[in-house]
Amino acid sequence: MVRIFHTLFPIVCVAAAHAATPAAAEQRAAAEFVQATASRVFNSFSDDITDRQREDRFRHILNDSFDLETISRFTLGRYWRLASPAVREEYRGLFEKFLVRTYSKHLRDLDGVRFRLVRSRPINERDYLVGSSVLDGSRRVEINVGWRVRKKGEELRIIDLIVEGISMSVAQRDEFSLVIRRNGGKVEGLLAALRSKVDPEAIPGDGSVP
Repeated sequence: MVRIFHTLFPIVCVAAAHAATPAAAEQRAAAEFVQATASRVFNSFSDDITDRQREDRFRHILNDSFDLETISRFTLGRYWRLASPAVREEYRGLFEKFLVRTYSKHLRDLDGVRFRLVRSRPINERDYLVGSSVLDGSRRVEINVGWRVRKKGEELRIIDLIVEGISMSVAQRDEFSLVIRRNGGKVEGLLAALRSKVDPEAIPGDGSVP
């Protein structure tokens, strides 16, 4: 499931519906936001570029379109409250590097992928779920992907991806929690594992990050 997410992470394009009310207008804005992000991805990674260029471009899109602060806090779970400010800051930086290093390499080939709008609906007063059905032509597999978009002030940010009903943020939190438990409940064990992922010369922890 995580491998499927790797492929689908940047690939979604949704159609905007006509707005008749303020709520409908916000719902349309969420869909258009995801569409703009998808268009940016296709325009950024269609060229023949180096791995370093791919990572740099993906990092910009990640910071512009995703709420990394919310996602990083959620994926650390209850350990966020137990961590010191210094540990939180290091985790936040390593988490971003981990996402960039892990997912950017899956953007080398976007050919053969098709998508269509399924639905776009409000979840609560500030969150919207932009749904899509994505077809991987090479494997002839159609997958339901939902994009949870949150309104923060006047801005919109993606806070989660739901692949076939499974939250990727929850899945990542569970994986990180397992690494921490394997290291005696210490967040430092996760930090060591993340360092080994973003820096091959770093000393890994007792656990490992998938």
